[in-house]
Amino acid sequence: MAIINTLQKCLDSPYLFEDKEAPTRIVELLAKAGDRLEAAVNIQTSGQGDPADVVFLSYEAMFSCVRALVYAKGYREFGLAQRLKMSPAEAVEASSAFVKRTLELLGQ
Repeated sequence: MAIINTLQKCLDSPYLFEDKEAPTRIVELLAKAGDRLEAAVNIQTSGQGDPADVVFLSYEAMFSCVRALVYAKGYREFGLAQRLKMSPAEAVEASSAFVKRTLELLGQ
């Protein structure tokens, strides 16, 4: 059985709600995404530090982008995020692509 999620289904769930002030936080979220991605890249390229930090910082960058996309539509999220399980290199690659695509979608 396929799971089909629509905006209305999300709004009817406990995970998404309307917030007219949400778009005002987009700049802050994009800055956070950029900072976290930069830190992940620095740790990975230097070869110093904990690889788990690279994954965590990459995850935070992607999560900030997801929030920015949701907030741009005037909604806020509520709920628990799922853990990503990737290698540091995969996490940085996924995060870089995610941040880039978010900026494209938001016209930044």
